[in-house]
Amino acid sequence: MNSNLSELHAEDNIAVLTIDNGPKNLLSEPEFIDRRELLGWLDENPQIGALVITGKGRHFSHGADVSLFGTSDTSVLSQKLESARELLRTIEKLPIITAAAINGGCFGGGLEIALSCQFRIASPKALLGLTEIMHGVVPGMGGMERLYRLLGKEKALQMILQGEMISASDANALGLVTKLSEGKDSFEETMTFVRELLEGKSLTQIHAIVDTINLAADGNTDPSKGKFEACLTEAFNS
Repeated sequence: MNSNLSELHAEDNIAVLTIDNGPKNLLSEPEFIDRRELLGWLDENPQIGALVITGKGRHFSHGADVSLFGTSDTSVLSQKLESARELLRTIEKLPIITAAAINGGCFGGGLEIALSCQFRIASPKALLGLTEIMHGVVPGMGGMERLYRLLGKEKALQMILQGEMISASDANALGLVTKLSEGKDSFEETMTFVRELLEGKSLTQIHAIVDTINLAADGNTDPSKGKFEACLTEAFNS
C-alpha cells in the first residue's frame, strides 16, 4: 500500500512501513501515512504481529522540510500536526511489536516517529537528534514527552535545548536506541530482532503482553486482567 510519503507491505507476519520522499526522506506532510488507511490495512492483514518502520535509501528521515515553515498557514499546520500526533499515538498503542530500523540521519520529525516505536535499532553510522530548536521551533509531534519518558528529565532537556545530533554509539549509551546493528544497514538485523521476539508465540500472547504494558504505561490499575485466561483458552483449544 502506498500512502502519502510511505509504502507499506507485509513480509510474512511483519509489516514493513518505509518512509519514501527523496534522498533525505523529508516529511513534507507531518502525517507520513494516513492513520485510517494504516489501521484498515492492519485489519485486512490479521496475521501481522509486528511493525518495522524504516527509511528508503541512506537515511531514516531528516524530519520536516524546513523550507515550508515560513509559507505554511499556522492554523492549517496545527491541524496537520494534530493528525501526525494522532498517528504516532496510534502506532505507540498498537497491540503488536514495533521497531524502527535507523540508518543515516534520523532528525526532528524522523526521530519523533522512531520514538513512537517500542524498539530502535541503529546502524553504527546513524545520527539522531531533535534538531527543531535550530530552526526557531520545537518538536511538534510528541517527541519531547516521549524522549522525557525514555531518558528522564535531565538528559531529555539537554538534548532538546542543545538541538544536538548525537552519534549512534552515544544514543546507545543513553538508552535512546535499543542496540546497534553490526552492519551498515540496520534493516535486516531489525527484522531478525523482531522475528526472534515473535518466534514461538501466538498473536494472542503478543497482543496480551503489548496491550498490558501499554495499559500499565497509561496508569491502568489492572492492565493484565483476563489476559492469562484468554491465552490459556487458546492454548488448550488449538
